[in-house]
Amino acid sequence: MDAAGLDFQAIFRLLRTGSAPSLSSEELASRISSCVVQTENTPAASVTHTDVMCLCLTLVETIINRLTAQSLPQDVTIFYEDVTRRLFGEMNLMAKLVSLLGCQDQLVSHLSAKCMSVCVISDICINGGSSSIWRHACAEVFQKSTASSELDSCLWSLTAVIKGVLRAEKCQNIRDILTKLLSGLDASITDLHTNLLTQGTQDPHKRGLMNLSKTMCEFFNLLEVLSAARLRYGVCSSVQRVIFVESRTLLHVMRADVEYFVKKRALLFLKRSLLRRAGDDWALGEVQSSSHEDHSLTEDMLAMADGVLQEVNAGWLKEVPVKAQASFFGGNCDVGLAGTQKDDVILRAVSLILLKSLEMNIQSLHWKGAQSDIDVQRYLTELMSFLQHHGTLVSADAHGCSWVSVVFAEQDDDMMESTKTLIGLYLYQKSLSSSDSGVCVWGCNPHCHFILLLRSLSFDHTVLLDFLISSETCFLEYCVRYLKLLREDWTGLCRSCRHIEDCDLNLGATRRGTDPSVQTRPAVTETLHVVPCTRSPKGNDVSVPRLVDYGSSDESDDAEEQASDRNSGNTDVDSGRTDAEVALEQVETEYASESLLDKVFVCLMDLRMAVTRLHNRDLFPYNPTSLLKLLNSIEPQRNRIS
Repeated sequence: MDAAGLDFQAIFRLLRTGSAPSLSSEELASRISSCVVQTENTPAASVTHTDVMCLCLTLVETIINRLTAQSLPQDVTIFYEDVTRRLFGEMNLMAKLVSLLGCQDQLVSHLSAKCMSVCVISDICINGGSSSIWRHACAEVFQKSTASSELDSCLWSLTAVIKGVLRAEKCQNIRDILTKLLSGLDASITDLHTNLLTQGTQDPHKRGLMNLSKTMCEFFNLLEVLSAARLRYGVCSSVQRVIFVESRTLLHVMRADVEYFVKKRALLFLKRSLLRRAGDDWALGEVQSSSHEDHSLTEDMLAMADGVLQEVNAGWLKEVPVKAQASFFGGNCDVGLAGTQKDDVILRAVSLILLKSLEMNIQSLHWKGAQSDIDVQRYLTELMSFLQHHGTLVSADAHGCSWVSVVFAEQDDDMMESTKTLIGLYLYQKSLSSSDSGVCVWGCNPHCHFILLLRSLSFDHTVLLDFLISSETCFLEYCVRYLKLLREDWTGLCRSCRHIEDCDLNLGATRRGTDPSVQTRPAVTETLHVVPCTRSPKGNDVSVPRLVDYGSSDESDDAEEQASDRNSGNTDVDSGRTDAEVALEQVETEYASESLLDKVFVCLMDLRMAVTRLHNRDLFPYNPTSLLKLLNSIEPQRNRIS
């Protein structure tokens, strides 16, 4: 690295400490501008120049970020503000950055996009405008729709700008700003959508498979931030409507000759859009509770859901690829490390895409007063076949409703979303026929889902309490919806408990090769294989962290006494048995002494008592009166049945 590079490193060090260099702002801006020039890569000296240029680009990005964060002393701030004003004014650095987007050196191209993006974000948040040079450059590249590093950089830059605006705390009038920004890019992005997702996937070898795959992933990232802008701020341009209305183009990616990770990315984007989760992991604004700002959103969401059902009718599920191993970042990890025999991310995405699409179409029947019915059973039967084909159900003898616990065992938010949705599908299908016989065959019995969920948690009411308090899942909404169903159909819970117990007996007998009629109790170890326990069983460790810290309240004393009682029974030195053998015997004794229905009832009563205690002490984070009313209605029903 030459002397210029060493000087820039010294400036970096000064910037980190909040100091300005001894040279003038004009001289520093001139040095930076002279280094940001694209040169031929043939001379050996160009390697050194490239290194210095990358250093300059990173320096400019850092200066803008420090100025935006207002983390520099006033005199230093004035110095660097003058540097950036000269760079992007008389020295026209933005035009130079645009020219570097097409650089063959991908690092230079990417650093140029980053530098350009932070400048645009700063300009938007401070002045409410954006660089016309940058906008025109992006529009021209999108219009060409040619897979290249230039297109990838422009896609990345626009994505970064929109994301930066959405997460900016000091940015005002976000909706107006993004609407104005997209107005100049709307047509070119729409053309890119058509060319990339339809024409581009038909003959990808003309463009180069890997180049197309990378470009498509960058494009899906852009579509997600556009979706987030619409769901959170009501920003609705033409291309944002196209994303929903032409959702079938996303589904067609499954049959395109592109890399597996591209297909996976398309499914995840579709799932997040249907669940209204786009931007959940980075955006600051909340998803709009109503669509009064965007009157076409409900219509467009329905179009997306309807497109899914049309593709499923055409055999789309047979085209979805599912790798035999979990896949991360386009590669594979060892099966032993993943603990799975398939890519569960794909299975969860496909399942939720279909479930939410069914739910939206059913809701639309009420809005539109349509006469035709939706055959929920047929769609879910196809989903069961898809999951069975990919080895989701561990055994053909496993309970049909256990697929929810198996598929969503690693993802609590998806599990709660699916079980909540399945309640609505069950009630709709039941409204078409007074009988719900066979509902477990196609995996849609909400009573079974609830029982299996509790069993996967070892009937630990404190885990349910954690779910109720946490905002990371929709468990509260699911719990209220299920308890309303339970209030009207306690006998359904009783039947499901007996059914699951019978399945446990039959499964245990099948694995042992014995007659199920001679079994006296469920085979505990086999049961746990059918529905994996995703959390530590109650009592196995009193050190398990809880979201609720009772502190010095009475509950802490009770917990210590219970833990002491349990620990005192965990050893059997005289008999010479191992701790594992003693623990297994205790679990088996518990299963033998209590029916499944008793366990469900006790868990719900314990939950009611815990919520009541916290509410009485003003420790519950919201008003649980409605929830407690539903929980209080359970005991009288239980007593009547008994």
